[in-house]
Amino acid sequence: MEKRVMMTLVIFALGMNYCSGFPVFDYDPSSLREALSASVAKVNSQSLSPYLFRAFRNSLKRVNVLDEDSVIMSLEFSVGETTCLKDSGEDPSTCAFQRGYYVQTAACRSTVRMLGEQAQQVWAHCRWSHTSESSSSEEVRRGSAGP
Repeated sequence: MEKRVMMTLVIFALGMNYCSGFPVFDYDPSSLREALSASVAKVNSQSLSPYLFRAFRNSLKRVNVLDEDSVIMSLEFSVGETTCLKDSGEDPSTCAFQRGYYVQTAACRSTVRMLGEQAQQVWAHCRWSHTSESSSSEEVRRGSAGP
């Protein structure tokens, strides 16, 4: 009898996990790509380097749903300096990463307000470093701006 009660409780607990009724935001991967692209563009627009930066690692940390068409995405990503100059007009995702002793990299966080699949506001914060100087870094805070 005790075993049957325990089994019933386990099944009930598992059922509660799968049928809890909490809404789940099913984001479109293209929205994440747009949010990351807008975040990298923000970093590129405010960096002091003459070269474009490109993301090489990223993760979606949080999605806050404001309404059916509007969300706020929080991302973490790393960027590295590429061989493309800022004024080249190139898409940073197509540029090769620079190699060498003093290549700039940064660990960044961003918050992007998305309206549909378009980035409306972007805030980015990066911690800059050089690949040769792991102990030296500088924090740079970047503000929010819409298109």
